Amino acid sequence: MNTILRVCHLNKSFGKQEVLTNLNFEIQRGDIVGLIGKNGCGKTTLMKMILGLTPRTKGKIQFKGDSEYNTKRNSLNKIGFLLDCKLFEDFSAYDNLKLFSMYSSSFDKSGLDKRINKLLKFVGLDSSKKLVKSYSFGMKQRLGLALALLDDPEFLILDEPFVGLDPAGVRVLLDYIVKLRREKGVTILISSHQLHEIEEICDYFLFINGKSIETHTKLGKNKIIITLEYAVPELEQSLSKLVTLKEGQIILPHDMMLLNSILKLIYKYNCEIKEITVSDSIEELFRGVKNAINRFSRTI
Repeated sequence: MNTILRVCHLNKSFGKQEVLTNLNFEIQRGDIVGLIGKNGCGKTTLMKMILGLTPRTKGKIQFKGDSEYNTKRNSLNKIGFLLDCKLFEDFSAYDNLKLFSMYSSSFDKSGLDKRINKLLKFVGLDSSKKLVKSYSFGMKQRLGLALALLDDPEFLILDEPFVGLDPAGVRVLLDYIVKLRREKGVTILISSHQLHEIEEICDYFLFINGKSIETHTKLGKNKIIITLEYAVPELEQSLSKLVTLKEGQIILPHDMMLLNSILKLIYKYNCEIKEITVSDSIEELFRGVKNAINRFSRTI
């Protein structure tokens, strides 16, 4: 194994309040790792310590075997991040990317315009003169992602990247995260309070439980599978950007908002549902799916 990040006996306290205690874990090069835990458990604090933005109380963090990486600009430039991104509100998205590129000593300035336009296109923004202060929160989040990718990082830290994105936007972002790993070997640490958003792409999970951390493999399939009576090409085209389609089945994560969107499309195209399978033992979730189906059934 090729370890890109190693955390050893890491502690963090704010005054007398101990937040994280004796954290030990490794992240291997090319892995996609989910960082999970309840709100306020210390996920963002851990990410900031990795980035050198928050000092650690005790312990050691190594990036590519170097425990002094956070004092070296060339090493830090290899770590991209989306974490409480501060933007230049009175500038355009294009100008934001151009301004941030000036802070990097290792950034290849040749072909800068082409790279900026490519990044903006990926996150669904354009190179117009529209000012960032007029953007929605979701648009600002997508611009933050473009900034995280600007320096072509080896290691990417994403803190709640799906906030403000609609289901189609989440799907596009998930696909690109996988593509980053597949084509460039980028290692990714990603946090989300919505497990279903990241479970399908993560190799394993770091779970902050109390003040300590545990490593878990896949946490369960947790899928909803909708089988239709017959195929409708127009419906499949509409669904292809939202969910997985396989052998006449619609496969989606346990997400009530996404399920509602899918059901609306199914009934819009007058399709009949043959079967719905919920692969989870959580009774409350099953009731949520059944209630969503019954609600839409009453409208047709």
